[in-house]
Amino acid sequence: MASAGRAWATPPTGAPRPSASQDHERIAVIDLGPAPAAGAVDVARELRAAVASAGFTPVLDDGLHGGLDDALAGRSTEQDALSLAAAMASAAQAFGALACAEVVPAARNAIGIAAARQAAGQPAPELARAWAYVLLCADREGQLDTAHVAAAQLRTLGGSPDVPPALWAKYPAIDAIAGRDVVELTIDTDVPGAAVWVDFRPVGVAPVRVELPAGDHVIAAAAGARRGWAAGTTAASQKTLRVPLSDTAGPWAAIAERVAGWHGKLPAPAELAWVLTRVRARVALVRHGNTVEAWGQVGRSEPPHLLGGDDGVAAIAETARVLGVIAERVASWNDHAPDPDQPLLTEDTVPRRRKDEPERPTKWWVYGAIGSALAVGATIILIHDSASERQRVELHYP
Repeated sequence: MASAGRAWATPPTGAPRPSASQDHERIAVIDLGPAPAAGAVDVARELRAAVASAGFTPVLDDGLHGGLDDALAGRSTEQDALSLAAAMASAAQAFGALACAEVVPAARNAIGIAAARQAAGQPAPELARAWAYVLLCADREGQLDTAHVAAAQLRTLGGSPDVPPALWAKYPAIDAIAGRDVVELTIDTDVPGAAVWVDFRPVGVAPVRVELPAGDHVIAAAAGARRGWAAGTTAASQKTLRVPLSDTAGPWAAIAERVAGWHGKLPAPAELAWVLTRVRARVALVRHGNTVEAWGQVGRSEPPHLLGGDDGVAAIAETARVLGVIAERVASWNDHAPDPDQPLLTEDTVPRRRKDEPERPTKWWVYGAIGSALAVGATIILIHDSASERQRVELHYP
């Protein structure tokens, strides 16, 4: 299903793996909410800024891929969402510069990504805007066929406020099948049972056989986080199309799911340790409501604990004080000093028997002495043991 003008195109597969290396103490800001309202201060961002101002290194995205900040707030950012945002930004920038030669490729890439997200049940408001870019540029460049296709796809999506009424009038709705050849096509994917959509409408699950009018189409498929798309022109010689699906789950999806599972409440230390291990940090600044708490661990052999006791908990406005507690603890850890939050080990004064020495039974007169003491207020007990001299033991009880 290809043509000399434009062949079926699929996005690159695979997602980058996270990688980060920092020189300073890393602190993970875990935001348990509530989420900021639109236009309100992003508390987590403010906390990360405070961490940086205190001389620490906040755990952040590494610049190659995003989503870690959101994951530490229990929000999953899928890789295709980031790619879609980048494509839409490129299209908008080029459109603002009236560079239609750059607008259309970026917009078509955004359309494909958004179509795959739509097939996965995700909202895809970007579809209408991207098609509006294509329509406006096609009209400007005098590409009437492309403009008619874009207008038809926009109508399927419910229209767009970005298209003025006069432009809609230039490209009225037409019968998409009348007078056009129909091509039979079997659409399959590398994941059996994936949902298949053609031109933004569901047509079944893979493998599925469809009849398409000759012309341009957008085909998308999805099975959960595995998604793919293809766009091109029908060809009678091509009877099958296999859409490859790539995993769009972000590299931090597991962290996002874990934090979201805490439902805004402080987790068990083992849960916190799991997150700290994956972001390679010893300390977490945990925000819940208007409160922040400092949690940390010297090493993986012990679970995280609240640093500084009550001093490690404060209102958000007193974050600097909590960061001071963290600074003291980190300095102690780095100096290999005893952790003030952990009880010191004390020497056992009871003589220890050797491993090869059998355990000796408690002698009968010990129990007898205690039992007799319970019967009188003050008793003098004379005892004799074959291994010792006569002893005088005085027990006093009120």
